[in-house]
Amino acid sequence: MDLNAIIRSENAANIQLVINAKDLRDLLDGAIAWGMKTIKERDEPTYYTREELAEKVLHVSQPTLLSYRKKGLLPDPVTIGGRVLYDKAKVREAMANGKIKVKQIIK
Repeated sequence: MDLNAIIRSENAANIQLVINAKDLRDLLDGAIAWGMKTIKERDEPTYYTREELAEKVLHVSQPTLLSYRKKGLLPDPVTIGGRVLYDKAKVREAMANGKIKVKQIIK
């Protein structure tokens, strides 16, 4: 039985581990870094610029993007530092709900 199975077992007896300080620090540093990354990814909204949304995501022109916005097909953007930005999660939701259709790119 491996250590992970022993730790997670409901019938586990008391166990004793011997670990050196460096290995313990490395383990804790890794766990903290993973936790901080997870929290940052969860809490920070990520945005598309108008250009990214039009060209790389929807594959439409800027005027078409404006038309989508006026028709209410896109989620309302936010303005940060004078830049118009679209929340990625809300855009993905609109795409999943079929409000926005993504054009196929033929290469």
